[in-house]
Amino acid sequence: MRRYPGAVRRLSLIALAGALVLAAAGCGGGSSSTPAQSHTPRSLAKAFYDAGIPFTSEQTFNPYVNGQAVFLPGKLNTSSLRDTIDAGLSQTTNYTGVVAWVFDTDAHAAKALKVVPLSQWLSGDPPIVRVHDGNVIVVASGFKGAEKKKLDQALSNLKHD
Repeated sequence: MRRYPGAVRRLSLIALAGALVLAAAGCGGGSSSTPAQSHTPRSLAKAFYDAGIPFTSEQTFNPYVNGQAVFLPGKLNTSSLRDTIDAGLSQTTNYTGVVAWVFDTDAHAAKALKVVPLSQWLSGDPPIVRVHDGNVIVVASGFKGAEKKKLDQALSNLKHD
């Protein structure tokens, strides 16, 4: 066994270098075939938190966990687009409420808006603010005065994400 220690060591180093190259290739920044995703649930939550509107609930979708689903408006709830949701975040008080949906890609959010137009995402007491930004759809209700300024800041934070 002691006859080839240098060769064994070189083979080990070559194998290790090869494994590192493969790992680095697999952890790259993605290719042009990777679908675009403008925001993550965490970046969305931070945009609102930084503006003084922290979400109080986050629901994620996992088809392999019973009962773990995000509620979507209208017929989206039973469509195949339901499987493209990463998370639904919400925050409500006595007078205001905001719900945000994070799709896995910008394209899926745009497709969802073709199924249910943005004007039909949430009904309720005015004023209602509806925003689509990349893979995120946000609907807010009841924000007025100082609270509306916070909402505007959160939406501005989101767009600069």
